Amino acid sequence: MMLTNLTRYWNFWQKVAQNSLQQAFVNRATNVLFLLGKLVRLFFSLLFLLAIKNNLQWFGSYTTDQLLIFFLTYQIIDVVAQAVFRGVYSFAYAIRNGEFDLTLLKPISPLFQALMGNPDINDVLFLIPTIGAAFFLINQSSLELTAPHLLVYAALLFNSMLIATALHISILAFGIITMEVDGLTWLYRDFLYLGQLPVDAYKQPIRGLLSFVVPIGIMITVPARQLLGLTNTVGILFTGLVGITTIVISLQLWKFALKKYSSASS
Repeated sequence: MMLTNLTRYWNFWQKVAQNSLQQAFVNRATNVLFLLGKLVRLFFSLLFLLAIKNNLQWFGSYTTDQLLIFFLTYQIIDVVAQAVFRGVYSFAYAIRNGEFDLTLLKPISPLFQALMGNPDINDVLFLIPTIGAAFFLINQSSLELTAPHLLVYAALLFNSMLIATALHISILAFGIITMEVDGLTWLYRDFLYLGQLPVDAYKQPIRGLLSFVVPIGIMITVPARQLLGLTNTVGILFTGLVGITTIVISLQLWKFALKKYSSASS
């Protein structure tokens, strides 16, 4: 039964991904400009980091080479989340015009449809230069990364995606209750943007906010520190616990929101 459900959801996601790809080809000029804009933003961000590297040796307690790891971790998590969860950005419109009523009638989880029903091909393509930049910068740095650290880093990145998923589910739930998604989405992205730097670079109360209220530090800082060999076992286990807890809480919040939904016709 589980394998059948996984196959059904995979087939559904493939269909919506194909539709997204077809839309991208129809609006080629718009999508090319959008992708170019992302590339320009990445270029200037890397230029800023390289300028720091050429003019500074240390940033707080980190070397400028280590600082690159935090930025690249942020970039990977941000791009993957945008590529997979792009449907969140249009969810408010589906609530207001009644489209979500039809979503509830389909034999596919409404949460899956709202969360992953509109993948963004532009961000999928943007992963290529992002990963390429990551390999280039790490190769140019003086960092020595070991295989065990890389394996745990990959596991922590997966945990970070769990937290990102939980935050997007929470945004969807609040969207049902308040019919407001855009503001929460951009607030999340503003907080995530702060994760380009290690959270211990900020003063309180921002550091506490990014560590415990909106766990951006756990999403980005902990994996980056692990790759650099600066995180202990207790910190890794605590990070995993946060990932599981946030998913459980967000799913309960989604169930609560669905009970409060009264459809667009009410």
